[in-house]
Amino acid sequence: MTPTLFDGWYVALAAACVGILMPVAIRARSLGYDEPGGVQKLHHAATSRLGGVIVVIGSFVVLGAARSVGDADVGSAVPLALAALPVVLAGLAEDLTGGVRPRYRMIAAVVSAAFASFYAGGVIPRLDIPPVDSLLTQPWIALPLTWFMVAGSCNAINLIDGAHGLASGTAMIMFGGIALAAGWSGDAKTLAEAGTIMGLLAGFLAWNYPRGRVFLGDAGAYFVGFMYAQLAIRLVARNDAISAWYVIMLAAYPICDTLFAMYRRGAVRRRPLMAPDRLHLHTLIFRRVALPIARRTAHPDRVRANARVAPRLWLHGLLCLAVAIVLQKNTPALWLGIAGYVIFYLYRYRLLVRSRRQSEQLWAGIERRRSVDRSTAS
Repeated sequence: MTPTLFDGWYVALAAACVGILMPVAIRARSLGYDEPGGVQKLHHAATSRLGGVIVVIGSFVVLGAARSVGDADVGSAVPLALAALPVVLAGLAEDLTGGVRPRYRMIAAVVSAAFASFYAGGVIPRLDIPPVDSLLTQPWIALPLTWFMVAGSCNAINLIDGAHGLASGTAMIMFGGIALAAGWSGDAKTLAEAGTIMGLLAGFLAWNYPRGRVFLGDAGAYFVGFMYAQLAIRLVARNDAISAWYVIMLAAYPICDTLFAMYRRGAVRRRPLMAPDRLHLHTLIFRRVALPIARRTAHPDRVRANARVAPRLWLHGLLCLAVAIVLQKNTPALWLGIAGYVIFYLYRYRLLVRSRRQSEQLWAGIERRRSVDRSTAS
């Protein structure tokens, strides 16, 4: 089956299914509501975290419809969706109770990755580094590395899920990159699978952005991260002309944010790597860019300020997409592209940190002048 624009019925079905079912999650007020006031929370009102559950349900509806009409391209994702259930259930337990430790959620991600490896062929085929690729022929090396990377992808999407539309919009850009590469390569199955996830995310995004009426939750974030890792593996395995680093370039923003958070917490602040903090890039943008803009208006609105965060970081995703497309077959150039994005990320982060110091110095100077004026007047 050759991928064409007319093969996308599953995209429309996925978006419609999620969009129609999402009010069920919004109205489930006794379950999975996220109260404001936490360390990483930017919202101001209790909001349902069950949006991701609707996304998962929507995926099974689309897969069931595909099997019923004999569409093998979409139906090929059934084993992956089933393999995702352990990490989705762990995330759902966290959404409902708030008491599941990060280590247990990561264990669930590894279990899902193991199921995908054994029942859906989800094993990293190559990294386009000859010495490493020769080692990947050994299952005792390829399997642990695959499971580590899949768990890391789940965690990366979950960490950027902190502002309205941020995780879902960024993920749509990433899956769009997979869909484009699959379409150019004639890989109908990966194109259909990536398109389905994009449809699911579009249906969710309509409710999540800009007002944040429902959240993706841990269940949804882990599901999206898991599916990205698995489709990235499939794209690289089926298309030798595409560099393995293409899919890493697509995900450079969440990967960089995750690794920098680990460094910041472990090496700089001497805290547990999984301990939440308010120092993610999206949090700094909210506190030091979006909120000050809102406070200059006659009627400051935190919801509107929250909505200003995601578009700024969608640009990061689009930048990574553009670099990946241009350099898709050139592994060394992609290394340079990833290094360039890391420098850009750290530069933006440093600017935001310095903006706080400058504002603090400004206010300190103002207070000193006021105290001098008061003492002179007396």
